[in-house]
Amino acid sequence: MKLNLCLIINTDQMPNKTKTLGIYVWPPHIQGEGINAVLDNLQAIGATSVSTSTYVAEPAEGGNGDRREPPENGNKGQVREIDRPLWGRKSLYLNTGASFRHDPGLFEGQKYVPPAANSLTDKFGRVIHDFLDEEKRRGLKTYIQTSPSRLPDLRNRIDDSEGAIDAPRLPNNQVPANRMVNFASLASPAVRDFMAAETKSILNEYQQVNGLLLDRMEQSFYTFDDAFVDFGDHTRVAAGELGFDFEQMNDTVAQVLAGFRSLTNSDLDSIDSRLDIPIAFPTRGANDDSLNAAMKFRSAITSSFLGNLRQAANSVRAGVELIPITFPPPLSMLTGADFSKYSEHADAVMIKFFTMHWPLIVTYWTEGITAMNRGLDPNKVARAVSTALELEDEPSNNASDYAYPEPDAPHRAGTNAQINKIEAATKQAKGMPILPSVHGYGPLADVERRWKIGWETGDSGMWVNRYGYLSEPKLNLLKRVTA
Repeated sequence: MKLNLCLIINTDQMPNKTKTLGIYVWPPHIQGEGINAVLDNLQAIGATSVSTSTYVAEPAEGGNGDRREPPENGNKGQVREIDRPLWGRKSLYLNTGASFRHDPGLFEGQKYVPPAANSLTDKFGRVIHDFLDEEKRRGLKTYIQTSPSRLPDLRNRIDDSEGAIDAPRLPNNQVPANRMVNFASLASPAVRDFMAAETKSILNEYQQVNGLLLDRMEQSFYTFDDAFVDFGDHTRVAAGELGFDFEQMNDTVAQVLAGFRSLTNSDLDSIDSRLDIPIAFPTRGANDDSLNAAMKFRSAITSSFLGNLRQAANSVRAGVELIPITFPPPLSMLTGADFSKYSEHADAVMIKFFTMHWPLIVTYWTEGITAMNRGLDPNKVARAVSTALELEDEPSNNASDYAYPEPDAPHRAGTNAQINKIEAATKQAKGMPILPSVHGYGPLADVERRWKIGWETGDSGMWVNRYGYLSEPKLNLLKRVTA
């Protein structure tokens, strides 16, 4: 249903003091600007919650560091700069280190290990403790952000093939040609054991935090291949335990994937409305019981993984909040983020509106589909993908329009598309708070549009990613939007 934004955004609305306004702050900005300067800025705009991560950094000379800020995003994000300079620079490479030493006993006997401490840990690690302590003193809610769906680092002298065992697979256990390489199979016992141990280690170290933000608590779908995983050995075992017919799901998804080879341009022209399941191009979204079962299985895997993390958190102390960070509907169907099931283990769910990435998803899917079927017009494919994923109000007929936005370019994400996603997630969540997480990258007017959507459409508030994009004009804008 199309909605008019003016019906949603009411600038005369009385402020809701119960709403969350959360800000993610990267450790380098805490280090570079100072704890009190950062928190003074955030309290001045009415922030209620602040999160950070478990690393520290220093500038790397000559571009030889292990981390780039802003992230490259597969070389597409190199146009991007941060709004708040780090050590005087708006883009730079960093050397990083863990902010604390993990308890090795928690990882004993595991093939994966947490990030090792180094000289930066000794020099700067204390700053994360001090930041969290000062947040608590000021009455802010405090969180640590983690990434439980990543493929962790292997222990020394363990062969790389051991990591490959825990990577997601296409139907028939095939290795995807193109995928987000750092995603793990969420059914892997080794990955689950590691993430449970890491959860305990972080909560033991940072006892002052209210909870954990679980970034990417879902399977990837960024590339076309990613949307068709996971059908490896781990999920075969899990299917039997959860009561799903693995072979039938495997065969159905393999047939859907193969169906893209016989698509025609006229088929793509007919995709002008929502599909029941976003990967169901060959069936035009037909209600196939086996394909529906495959989507339910995907959500069963991710939900049970979240349940494992809840058990781990509870074993440290009661009352720890877990807030998964996921994609909104209908993208959540592909990633396995079932909000109704997440509500059994989570205190809230953050849904990502990092809308500079959305054109890249269209591009990656278009590249994957046209690689399978050279007879398809890329322009028609791109439009069909954007339509199926419900990313825009008016999809483009030109594939070249789907590029990473320059810093001064408005994001293509549709106003109604974003509103509909928040409302759909809220409906599915069964009363659990849904918190849009809206990125601060982009020109001021477009950032205002996107922040207003996130703040006014949701009942519970929103998070902003991240402090590094909150220039003084954007800080003032955020204060006005949420006042």
